Amino acid sequence: MTTDHKDLHYLTIHESHRLIRSRALSPVELTRAYLNRIEAVDGQLHGYYVLRAEAALAEARLAEAEILQGHYRGPLHGIPVAVKDQFDLQGIPAAIRMRNPQEKERTENATVVAKLKEAGAVLLGKLMMSGLPDVPQARNPWNLDHATGGSSTGPGTAVVAGLCMAAMGEDTAGSIRNPASLSGLVGLKPTYGRVSRYGLATLSWSLDHSGPMTWVVEDIAHMLQAIAGYDSKDPTSIHVPVPYYSASLREGLKGVVIGIPRDYIKECEDQSDPEILALVEKAFKALQHLGAHLEEVSVPSLSYATLANAVIYCNENFASHKQNLPAVMKSSAASRRARLYLGALSGAADYIQAQRIRSRLKRELAKTFRQVDLLALPGQPQPAPLIEGADPLATLYRNMAPDFTGPFNLAGLPAMCVPCGFNSNHLPTALQLVGKPFDEPMLIKAAYTYQQHTKHYEQRPTL
Repeated sequence: MTTDHKDLHYLTIHESHRLIRSRALSPVELTRAYLNRIEAVDGQLHGYYVLRAEAALAEARLAEAEILQGHYRGPLHGIPVAVKDQFDLQGIPAAIRMRNPQEKERTENATVVAKLKEAGAVLLGKLMMSGLPDVPQARNPWNLDHATGGSSTGPGTAVVAGLCMAAMGEDTAGSIRNPASLSGLVGLKPTYGRVSRYGLATLSWSLDHSGPMTWVVEDIAHMLQAIAGYDSKDPTSIHVPVPYYSASLREGLKGVVIGIPRDYIKECEDQSDPEILALVEKAFKALQHLGAHLEEVSVPSLSYATLANAVIYCNENFASHKQNLPAVMKSSAASRRARLYLGALSGAADYIQAQRIRSRLKRELAKTFRQVDLLALPGQPQPAPLIEGADPLATLYRNMAPDFTGPFNLAGLPAMCVPCGFNSNHLPTALQLVGKPFDEPMLIKAAYTYQQHTKHYEQRPTL
């Protein structure tokens, strides 16, 4: 297997799997290209927490041998990917677990990791996440003075910079969509129960979502195909059919009704950068130009949803660490300690009130989705923040005020961020699309149509 392609680290899954299947590209060559890229630039980016160089090469050799023997497994076969540290890899438990003596010895792969391996993917390693103490913060490849957004910081850095072809992130209040927005990626938080969370170190059991982060929408479809589906090991997993997601990779929004929660976007104006709002407004007009019908909608409980999400998050996080709290508090970063304090200081009455808001929000959204196919709103209110001088509690403050991501964790709805342009400092921003439960195909179709019209994926950062 040989290829004349240059810059292999900037190929997409959609491009490379055809080359691999036709034997024009070697998985070993591709994996070496990524390892060389990591060696060359990750010293300044800090995307990786654990690198499995030798193990990855062994997996690439196995993939190549299988393909040469005619045993091609599908689009991820021989594709180098990585996962957020929060996922267990065999022999490498999530760092969060290392503070609990009972969990240090975990050796089983998370279900998502096992499914990626079954699909033939090459696991390069584990990526940084915010909240890990005594490690450098992942940097934004578009401007190294800026962050990528948390908590899936490493996935944001690594996919943009060509350090892996795709990454698995986790989203409790926006932690896939936040770095996707600030890094110029496509990030999907699937429907709650669509993707297994077995082997994912828990932050909040009723809010955590596992999902992919990629350079283009096509790769989201390929990743979701591999990881979606019922898992008996995960009590929150839901037994529903898994569609063929690549069938949604077709352009066209004619007849699609997209709701714009205009009053809620206006409510968030004080926390929003006008330049970001202008770029998202331009994206709304592009959706309309592409055939969608835009309709203003009102979802009153959005005003309280982010705070309710934070109360549930902090209470469930506190409950899961109550037995080993002193050790966790001693070894955790400031933002994580603050969430645990909030969980300890709030109580059952606050948690119940937050759950009542959750129920009300779900009812309102169900009513809204009887009128529209999708919602559209900003991915993030601000561009990527500076690292130096940043308040370590800034994310927590944002989680207590109305925002654009947390409400959809609370409701468990699928939500995807797709790049929609750059601000005057050439930092990316994103359009967020939200769908009906288990209607990821509609999200993929709409995001793909928009992506093919705007072609923001053609721009890459210079390192």
